[in-house]
Amino acid sequence: MIDYKYIEIEYFEKKGFAMLSFNRPSNLNAFNYDLISEFCDALRTVMKEKSINCVIITGKGKAFSVGGDISEFKGYADPAVSMAKMAAKLHEGIRLIKSIKIPLIAAINGPCFGAALGYACSCDLRFCTEKGTFGAAFTGIGLSPDSSTSFHLPKIVGYSLASEMILLNRILNSQEAQRYGLVNKIFLSDDNFIEEVKKVVSQLSEGPIEAFQASKILIQKSYLNDLETHLEEEAKYIEKCAGTEDFLEGLNAFLEKRRPNFKKK
Repeated sequence: MIDYKYIEIEYFEKKGFAMLSFNRPSNLNAFNYDLISEFCDALRTVMKEKSINCVIITGKGKAFSVGGDISEFKGYADPAVSMAKMAAKLHEGIRLIKSIKIPLIAAINGPCFGAALGYACSCDLRFCTEKGTFGAAFTGIGLSPDSSTSFHLPKIVGYSLASEMILLNRILNSQEAQRYGLVNKIFLSDDNFIEEVKKVVSQLSEGPIEAFQASKILIQKSYLNDLETHLEEEAKYIEKCAGTEDFLEGLNAFLEKRRPNFKKK
């Protein structure tokens, strides 16, 4: 296994999932070029494991991530060139997240700001602790958004609130984030947060992987398709899923009033 400096990988192969953690806790997991490079490499490494059906993304210590490492911005010899390089690497990570067919879950254990908010919004589900806080933060230091924040945030919370978060730097607490649909669930115990998330992810990892993959594709395409095109896509993918062993198992389990035992086939 590769030993990364800023990313930790944990495999839970018997339960079918892996966890990637941003690992700069003394810097509140602030993103720098090396961390994002490692993240991209680590995620590619995890996806080579055929036994992995879900991935958790979280942060070590007290934060998910506060976004870009502002202390490093100060040292840029040419800020425009350096920021373009950083944005390109950040966007490589976003494209990678969106290309992955299995469910990705953001486990937000504290502050989630800037580029990290874009990364969390790119995941399929977002869980947080009561200490979760959320902000765009870009315009506060004279920048426009990156990391898909301006793409995903309006679609999740709506145009008006996204504009307020981006233009006025409004920060949401965990309760507000759940109210506006930014997070799916708040876990009340900080100490057991990751363990509780693992329980949910274990259930996901036992699910029908073909149906999950098709569902993710359809949800993503809903941003772009017109209705007629999307209906054609739905028909194509439900036909594909209906030809799987997992559909037969799910159907039999429903009729027999038992829990399905999906084989990922």
